[in-house]
Amino acid sequence: MVLQRPYLELVAAIDFSPALQGKDAGEILGKGKLGIPIYASIDQLPRKFSAQVVLHTTVSWLEDALPQINACIQKNFSVISTTEELLYPQWKYPDIARQLDHFAEQHKVAVFGTGVNPGFVLDTVAILLSAACIQVDSISLQRVVNAATRRFPLQKKIGAGMTVQEFRKQARSGRMGHVGFVETIALVAHAMGWKLDNIRETLKPKVADRLLRTQFLSVEPGQVTGIHQTCRGKIGRKTLIDADLQMYIGAPDPFDRIVVRGNPGIACHLEKGVAGDEATIAMLVNAIPLIVDAPPGLKTVLDLPLVRWTGNRPGQ
Repeated sequence: MVLQRPYLELVAAIDFSPALQGKDAGEILGKGKLGIPIYASIDQLPRKFSAQVVLHTTVSWLEDALPQINACIQKNFSVISTTEELLYPQWKYPDIARQLDHFAEQHKVAVFGTGVNPGFVLDTVAILLSAACIQVDSISLQRVVNAATRRFPLQKKIGAGMTVQEFRKQARSGRMGHVGFVETIALVAHAMGWKLDNIRETLKPKVADRLLRTQFLSVEPGQVTGIHQTCRGKIGRKTLIDADLQMYIGAPDPFDRIVVRGNPGIACHLEKGVAGDEATIAMLVNAIPLIVDAPPGLKTVLDLPLVRWTGNRPGQ
């Protein structure tokens, strides 16, 4: 997608896979040789290498991604990342958020976490809908995804093909299910000016009642086919934001639904939902001009102009 934007230039690629290192990115993309090398790490870039923005798409958890992001900042590159916990790290990791903001300001670059979920359907869209409200009382978010249409890493992340026992063991480790639900709730609450007392998450397996197959795996009856995950943000006993995600192999009629209760109440139903793979790439690339122009520091969608299609960048 970067190659399709005339105002953007792809100057390098980084991949941890030994099988790709040293190859030309153009050949991997099926574009022929483009003279764009693939490096093993950002530290291998030439000394006089110049770039403005790194598109970072490696891991979901901020603590794992932080050394990579800091390495980019150290070289004075702004970062747009799909690390889900970077959407709004101020809730879970306030100290890391402050340090990251300060480090980015020191190097005069911007850092921004984005994507589709989190990053668009259940947070940015909800915040945008609230603009037409005189009063907002509560917000409900719902997403149903047929994971059979998604990439293999996501199918693995939701436990497809596991036994229920394996799923529960992985869930206890905190490395199972959708990452970024808490950040979605925290970001929306911050946008509404709600100081939540707590955010609570639940995670349960969806279990197959018949044989299911995807391009990558098979799920036998009785095995896990995906997740049913909920998240609620409360002040006292009052739930101000509730979110419900069902992501599993074979989910019928996928959709995204956002309900803003208030005056006036607004409901938005996205039929078939917004699939995360291609749309996530779009969110990254469309944000590039905004991040290049952004003041230094750690940014959220609340700090930037509305991310939008930027295919015709001149004059936008």
